[in-house]
Amino acid sequence: MCIGCKDPQQQIPVKQGTTPLPTQDQQQTKPALEAEENVSKDFENLKLTKKNPLPAKALVEFLPEKLVEAGYPASVMKSERDGYMVTLARRQFSIPPKGSIIISITDYGGSAILNTKGYEMPHTEIGIRIEKIRLPDGVGFKTFNPNNNSGIVAALVGGRFGIDIEAVNIPESFGDIGQLLEKVNIEGLLKKAK
Repeated sequence: MCIGCKDPQQQIPVKQGTTPLPTQDQQQTKPALEAEENVSKDFENLKLTKKNPLPAKALVEFLPEKLVEAGYPASVMKSERDGYMVTLARRQFSIPPKGSIIISITDYGGSAILNTKGYEMPHTEIGIRIEKIRLPDGVGFKTFNPNNNSGIVAALVGGRFGIDIEAVNIPESFGDIGQLLEKVNIEGLLKKAK
């Protein structure tokens, strides 16, 4: 058996039976310690708790039903990561002539600190515009590639809800993809979570 480290080329062999397995309490505190060490300043106030997420079907009501045309039916999901429940609701929209937009809401409950990497500013790439987004109760970023009119908006709000938007091949007349955050009922979502 081997345990990997940050460099996938380096592995440390472990002898079986020489190290006791951690207890359940030790396993639950370890992710919190790792998350706190690696978290950016934008997310330093997040704490790992056992707060349950909203049911996935409840998240659907905060997704937009229409953008340009009616969207497809929403899909929902409930999963577990590191012992914490996570729920997700997603809806896809067709944008004529050949574009699409997918909007997702993920409720991390009390485990948002384990998922902050997806909401931190990515590294810059040539030809891609990247901009930080500040919201009244959250932070995120938006990227846009003008070569194929595609981009991503990702924000973590209320210390627990991930709003993810992926736009592909949208027409230039559509405007700034950052405006799509306004289509998500973030205020209602935060009220529902209280």
